[in-house]
Amino acid sequence: MTTNNAAEQSFEQAQQRFLKDLRDPGLYKEILTAKSIDEVYKATSDIQAKMGPQGKMRHLAKIKPLLDRLTEYALVIEVFMQVKPDVIALIWGPIKIILLWSSQISNVLNKISDTLESVGHALPQFAVLAQTFESSDVVKDTLALFYLDILDFYRIIFDFFRKTRLLINLSTIGWKQIFDVIWPGQQKKLDVVIDNFQKHSNLLRSEVTVLDIQQAREDRLRSSEHFSRAEAFQELQKYLGLKSRLSPSMYDDRLDWLRNRRTSGCATWLFHDEKYCEWLDTSKSTVVWLWLQGIPGAGKTYLTAAAIEHTREHHRALFAFATHANNSSLSAFSILQSLLFQAAEDDKDFQTLLVESQERELRGNTGYIVGLLKTFLATSGSTFIIIDGLDEMDECERQILLHRLTELSKECKDLRLLISSRSEDDISRRLKDKATTIRVNDRNSGSIQIYVDRRCEDWMASRHFNPATRKELLQFISPLSAKANGMFLYARIILDNLEQMNSIEEIRSELKALPNDLEGAYHRIFRRINKLRPQLRAKCRKILGWIGSAPVPLTALEMEQALSIDSNLEKELDEPPQLVTNVSFVQMCGPIIEVVDEKLQFVHFTVHEYIFSSDIRQYIDKTSSAHDLALTFLSYLGSSIMDVDLDGEDIQENILAGKYRLFEYAASFWSTLIYETNDQERRLGHLRELLDRLMQRGRNYRFKGVTEHPEPLLKNSYLQRKSPEALAMVCEALQFRLDDRRYDWNWSNSDTWVDLDPLTTSQMLVRIQEQHETLVRNPTRMASLHSHYGAGLFRCTFAFCEHSYRGFQTSRDREDHIKTHGRPWKCSIPNCDFSTIGFSSKATRDQHWLKLHLPNPSELKTGPDEFDNLDVIEAQPILFSLVIKGDADGARRLLSAPGGKQLKAEVIDSARCLAAKEGSLALTQLLAPAGETHTPRIIVTSAIKSEDVDFAKWAISTSQPEDRVKIMKVALGSKSEEIYTLWEEYLLNVPHLVPESSQHGDRGLVNMLFNRTLFTDIKNDPLKEARVKHTLRKLADRMLPALLGSLLVSVAKSSCSLSLAEELVALGAPIDFPMHSTRSNMTALQIAAKKTTKEAALLMQYLILHGADPNPMPWVRISPGEEKGAAGIAKYVGRTWDELVEAGAQVRSELKERTRVHPQGVEILA
Repeated sequence: MTTNNAAEQSFEQAQQRFLKDLRDPGLYKEILTAKSIDEVYKATSDIQAKMGPQGKMRHLAKIKPLLDRLTEYALVIEVFMQVKPDVIALIWGPIKIILLWSSQISNVLNKISDTLESVGHALPQFAVLAQTFESSDVVKDTLALFYLDILDFYRIIFDFFRKTRLLINLSTIGWKQIFDVIWPGQQKKLDVVIDNFQKHSNLLRSEVTVLDIQQAREDRLRSSEHFSRAEAFQELQKYLGLKSRLSPSMYDDRLDWLRNRRTSGCATWLFHDEKYCEWLDTSKSTVVWLWLQGIPGAGKTYLTAAAIEHTREHHRALFAFATHANNSSLSAFSILQSLLFQAAEDDKDFQTLLVESQERELRGNTGYIVGLLKTFLATSGSTFIIIDGLDEMDECERQILLHRLTELSKECKDLRLLISSRSEDDISRRLKDKATTIRVNDRNSGSIQIYVDRRCEDWMASRHFNPATRKELLQFISPLSAKANGMFLYARIILDNLEQMNSIEEIRSELKALPNDLEGAYHRIFRRINKLRPQLRAKCRKILGWIGSAPVPLTALEMEQALSIDSNLEKELDEPPQLVTNVSFVQMCGPIIEVVDEKLQFVHFTVHEYIFSSDIRQYIDKTSSAHDLALTFLSYLGSSIMDVDLDGEDIQENILAGKYRLFEYAASFWSTLIYETNDQERRLGHLRELLDRLMQRGRNYRFKGVTEHPEPLLKNSYLQRKSPEALAMVCEALQFRLDDRRYDWNWSNSDTWVDLDPLTTSQMLVRIQEQHETLVRNPTRMASLHSHYGAGLFRCTFAFCEHSYRGFQTSRDREDHIKTHGRPWKCSIPNCDFSTIGFSSKATRDQHWLKLHLPNPSELKTGPDEFDNLDVIEAQPILFSLVIKGDADGARRLLSAPGGKQLKAEVIDSARCLAAKEGSLALTQLLAPAGETHTPRIIVTSAIKSEDVDFAKWAISTSQPEDRVKIMKVALGSKSEEIYTLWEEYLLNVPHLVPESSQHGDRGLVNMLFNRTLFTDIKNDPLKEARVKHTLRKLADRMLPALLGSLLVSVAKSSCSLSLAEELVALGAPIDFPMHSTRSNMTALQIAAKKTTKEAALLMQYLILHGADPNPMPWVRISPGEEKGAAGIAKYVGRTWDELVEAGAQVRSELKERTRVHPQGVEILA
């Protein structure tokens, strides 16, 4: 290879690397349009014309040395190397664009100019040096090194601008603030390149050899790689720290669990399905949403897991598994947060973006999370989001999730989505018009046969049946896949059941009469449990009840100890029994439960629905089970394990004996269970006795109770009458577990918090953990500890962290976790201790400020010096600026200054409205007029829209009664389920919400809230309808049939929502309300018959088939069947009015037999 070719190759390689690192072909083409320095001068002239009048031309003067050096360099490489025009364009194009971009903000241009000035001074005077050297390999190699450095320099700046633009897209604070945060890190990268410029300049100034050049190349590469590795490590640590603090669910363990249990070949049909292949093919845009729809137990989750793995082989896939086992912590926010962090796992730039985002928003702002996801999806190329088990989420939460996913889909064209769920009504309404549907249970019969064959093969091999028996059993099993009727779970339950049987006769009996469906399979197992001998039967039912009612899943080891506790009063528990054998839970209760990651759970959410359903015989009462679990915890904690006089050796002995298996769980959740089962009226005397025993055994005599006495968290008239001291203790225990400071309590600062607990449970917890830590350091004790406490022996030292009782498997994992416990929310008062200590949430920070730093009116009389010289005109814009920044302390000081005190009331009121829109509770309260008793509606609605739970809670509680109807509409649209719950609870506690009279004229607040306008507004919005239905259910036991009937009529007059009508009828609305109809008082069916919409047609069909009278006013000339809506009903429902009336005749007849008419016209069940 010739010298010229080698040099050209160096320049071409530098070009290709720059193009690759730039990752923007369009920008690269724009760069190549600048063929000479004239393009740069033109750009600087335009910038000077714009900025000259502002006195900011000094920035451009700084870059003259750089432009001079680059001009010389371009001339030298043209003369010595005859480079191509594109090589020269990459010298001038980037600097032109950098100057144009940075000129938007003076501060940005200043920083960029300073850096460019440094580069100009670092580069040599190429024109002077060119006179001293001749063309040689060494000179050409040195010039190529400079070219590499120049392009590296440009690449770093372009990378910075790219990241900054992304941040600006989702930020409210603007260019300058973001620049100030990010620029220092970029400057360090640029300093490495500038240092290389200086080193390579020295090479040209001195006589160097080829070896010197080679060494320089290696040094340059080494310094760049060293800095890159160091920076990458630091950025990764920041990201991992953020990820650990937020602890998003990543679902990888769930995917692996499913992968290891999936039968190969069962998903092949899906991978060949035309609809699935179109969805996977990014060159086609016909299928964006794919819906794997199926009946319960169809194997949707396993199929989705296979789809995730298959998709990941071709594209980026983000996924989530919604499961009934984690329903208490499952929300739209948690899933979106998971998707966000999954997106960042393999994208270092996006990791940096998350680290530089607002951590407080990442903790609890769904909108902010979605904004970040949009930023990622806008630049990431094809991305696939896959969500399984949507139907297992709370209805409101899944509607929020679907709404947000729709938002992402509309704005991100390269996004594809797959949803796996049952065909619930609210999901269908959201997906029917946008998703392509695959009915899993219509397609999976072959897969079920593969599964049955493999399971049978393994089972037969393990049992060593003789050929005749094997043939007989296979004949019995052969119809199983057909009997399953699309339900994998059915086949699994039957086969699991067979594997637990010990005799051939029992197996034959089971196979000769297979259950008809999944419920039949559950019934057979549940019936077997209920036929066990009494003691074993009670234990099995207790296990099932506790699995379904535990606040978080119990481990098998915890359940074993809980089962050993006798909570009966006849004998006081001295100490927990010694456990010597493990319980085979699946063997006892059958294949409807399983152990996953040491925790007990139902194999499917339908098991939960079945055993707790009051429609089945001998069902398990969930509330009673939770109450029984609470009593068990009280009995356990009331034993000798709470003895504070035990020395360290005694505690270690108890740990090794397994006596503290249940301690942390029981200590954490006993008060929660009592709170959740407070309406349980049975065994109250038993509860009181156990509470009294617990106080006797575990009272904390050093308890530091709160001086303020807020509203008690628990109200129980029986305990208040029989044992007020016990009731107070429960309330104090609940308050302790809700303390804002709890996330910073750990073993090392235990002396500051254990006496805030009314019991000695916290003192004992710390002592147990300390002795546990001593034991895990002893390898000879590990086997014993594992047998009693499972695999996660290395526990977090922070008492209220979930990992304090669900530990890590290695000490390294535990230490990495502990490093990331943080408090990102700082107080804005400089001399306050919490300005450095901080808070774990925005809400606690704001409450701290309101409690300790909110000034009294008297304190506003003396102003701080920094605002003293402002007049009222200057103070006004500063006030709004402080509000936008969220600087409550600054606003307080401004208001206390002379100019601030002269601000007009309407100005402060406007600033307050702005503060409310910005979501600042502290500023909204600070700017409130003296003596305000009720919060204006605009403040309340802004608080609800802010998605700040504490802000909304305060605003709702102080709202004006006359604003409730209008606030209702805003609350229904809130993106925060917690905020709507607050509004709902507020409504439920409003006096006279429901009229006491059943007279039609007594409308009451319910009729005003749920009026025709509201029903019209929420039409076709599944989330709002779901919330209305939930609130109506909460009110159901307080509403007379007449009131429910009037709401049914309102629905018919407005939206004709079938979903709302079904809910009202289910709650007891008389379907023919009002019974004595007049022209102004028609039934829902009469009203719907006058409308020609599809919704009205569906409503008419439902009403008729559920017993509505098709002609309640026979004396009227035009009957409902002759109305225009009734005449065209067949267009929408496929049946005429007369056909529907005939089909509903039997139901009408039965309804009339079961009802009679009240004198006031209210239908009453006979």
